[in-house]
Amino acid sequence: MTTTDQRPARPDTRTAAPAPDDPRTVEPLIAPVARRAVEIIRDMRPENSLSRVITPEVAQQLARRAALTRRLRATTGYAPPRQLMVTGVRQCVVNDHTVEASCVLREPDRARFLAMRWELRHTGWRVTVLEIG
Repeated sequence: MTTTDQRPARPDTRTAAPAPDDPRTVEPLIAPVARRAVEIIRDMRPENSLSRVITPEVAQQLARRAALTRRLRATTGYAPPRQLMVTGVRQCVVNDHTVEASCVLREPDRARFLAMRWELRHTGWRVTVLEIG
């Protein structure tokens, strides 16, 4: 038997769902939370729509930026395009209780970079830092 005849064992594709405190549970939440955060600052979504997954400090930051958007819209009449596509989602597990993630949000006239830090709290995973460029 040669080395080419030996094949590695197949990993079991039927894996159980990760536990709620597993950092892998954050991955499917990154893109939807990023999209909703940008929709909040564009004043297309209510400010409390992410209240279950963000801290009060992040909610206050989003509310402040949404108020600036409303003020800009009132003075200039600018309405942002509704198309928004999330691409380039990346996740980095810092430790068992901290995950850092980033993604790019593309609009027809611009692209935004979004970085967030998720921390495991007693009530589940929460975004504790959110930076939108």
